[in-house]
Amino acid sequence: MASISTFLDQPCTGAPRRDPLAAMLTISEALVSNLELNAVMDTILARTLVEVEAQQGSILLLDGDCLRMLAARGLPSEMVAKGYIPRKGSIAEWVIEKNQPLILNDHPSSSQYQALDAKRTIVSGMCVPLRMQNRILGTINLNRTAADAGVFQQQDLDLMVVLANQAAIFIENSRLHESVLKSERLAAVGQTVAGISHCIKNILTGVRGGLSICDMATQSQDWKLLGQGRDILQRNIGRLSSIVLDMLDYSKERQPVRAEVRVADLVEEVFGTTRSEAENRQQKLENRLDGSVATINVDGQQIYRCLLNLVQNAMDATPAGGTIWISAAREERARSGLSAPLTVLRVGDGGPGIPEENRVSIFEPFFSTKGSKGTGLGLAVTRKIIQEHGGAIEIESDAGQPAIFAIVLPA
Repeated sequence: MASISTFLDQPCTGAPRRDPLAAMLTISEALVSNLELNAVMDTILARTLVEVEAQQGSILLLDGDCLRMLAARGLPSEMVAKGYIPRKGSIAEWVIEKNQPLILNDHPSSSQYQALDAKRTIVSGMCVPLRMQNRILGTINLNRTAADAGVFQQQDLDLMVVLANQAAIFIENSRLHESVLKSERLAAVGQTVAGISHCIKNILTGVRGGLSICDMATQSQDWKLLGQGRDILQRNIGRLSSIVLDMLDYSKERQPVRAEVRVADLVEEVFGTTRSEAENRQQKLENRLDGSVATINVDGQQIYRCLLNLVQNAMDATPAGGTIWISAAREERARSGLSAPLTVLRVGDGGPGIPEENRVSIFEPFFSTKGSKGTGLGLAVTRKIIQEHGGAIEIESDAGQPAIFAIVLPA
């Protein structure tokens, strides 16, 4: 028969915790050094498992009729792969509705609530609500499954409550941060209407000019002139399409659709798109891949857009006779707040470099040094896509030196 009790019924005896102060320090560092919700939740869960000597655990977030899994350790892979569990009938639902933590010794068999996985042998379990301003955000759940593990005690639960409060604060802050970002992005979209109106007007002028040339060429049956008019139309339609895609990408949250992509294929696709324009400008496109990075697990179309934006910017900055290049490398050192190993894609140009006063603002939306030729969205969109991949983008070159942009991605 299962022994079921709340924390009020638990004795205060048991093995001492290993190092609660070290646990709080680890979690505090994670809270201030990372804005990625799942990564911080995983840190909190991992440290909590160590401190209370548990073998399994999860952090669940309320999401309608389901509980979304923010972090999991030691659980069956098929459960983790789903990413959520039904809320109804679960132990977590009981804890959420009662708004109190719960300790369960032996395998729970009460009809009030059920374990996540009836096949597991649970010696002792704890479930603690994540509270924020009298609201329940979800739960932290820990299990001891080792036969000699013993049952959870009051002091284990005390530590769990403290860590759960830390987790709840970060979840709420993360939500507020996302809300602010979305508001800023929507405001930026509103500014876009005014910010790019002049650029669109110039493009439409080019379209009308191309159409006039096509009409003249058709009437005179001058097929060479018709080809020139068609080229003008194609270039301006391409520019308009690029603006629309940038606006959509910047205004909408996207989850990368990841797959293994050959780096050489990405580079060739980018150079294939820009080769004709580079030849017209008497510029060289140089593939500096050395084979050390064969594939990357990314959304290929989105990373293509990033590389294309960087190459097109490099072409605008590079004089005739200059070279634009792309390379890729694996790095075994942490950078940009990312842990090694990392994959770094670099795009370099032959231009005069980025002035010191522009380096802080260059990734901000609507910042452009191209006048009416630029919308100021290209680098902002590129940074957003890279961040959605869990990566970062950096300027590696010094002011006054040819620009080198580095896309840093988790390997």
